[in-house]
Amino acid sequence: WGFFMDKNTASYRRMDKVILNAFIELTAQMPFESITVQKIADTALISRYTFYAHFHDKYEVAERIQDDLYQEFIRLILQEIPAINAATPNRQQVMDVAILEFYQKHAARTQSIINIHTETIDFSGRIKTFLAENYKSRFPDHENLDLESKLYANMAMTLSEYYISNTNSLLNNKS
Repeated sequence: WGFFMDKNTASYRRMDKVILNAFIELTAQMPFESITVQKIADTALISRYTFYAHFHDKYEVAERIQDDLYQEFIRLILQEIPAINAATPNRQQVMDVAILEFYQKHAARTQSIINIHTETIDFSGRIKTFLAENYKSRFPDHENLDLESKLYANMAMTLSEYYISNTNSLLNNKS
C-alpha cells in the first residue's frame, strides 16, 4: 500500500519530514558519500520500505531539501526585500543582512546540502545564479552590469559560506 499512499495527507507529510530530518542529522555526522538509505531509515526509525514509499534514494532527499530551501530563498529575496533599488541607502548591507538571516534561520538544512555537488544538487551555484540575475534586474542601468552582478553574487555566497562554516564550528563546540 505504501507506493499508493495519498501524498497530501498530514501523516504522509509528517513522515517526509522525519526522513528529511534524519538525512540532515546524518550529514552533520558523515559525508554525503557515506550516507545510505539504510542509515537514513535507521536514523528515522523506519523500514527501508517506508523510505522507498517516500523517496527513490538519498539524492532525491537532498534534492528536496535543496529545492525547498531554494524556493524559500527566492521568496525571501522577492517578497521580504522587494523595495531595494539603486536609491536605497546601504542597499548592499540590507541585502547581505537578509541573506545572512536566512542562513541563520535555516542553518541545519543549509549545512546538510551546501557541500553536496552532483548533477542535480548544487545549492550554492543555484543561489549564485539567482543572486546575479536578481541584481541585474534591480540595477539595470549600471555600466558593468555583468561583472558587477557576478561580483555581488560571489561576494554574497562567500559571505554566506563563511557564516555557515563558522556556525557549524560553533555548533560543534557547544556539543
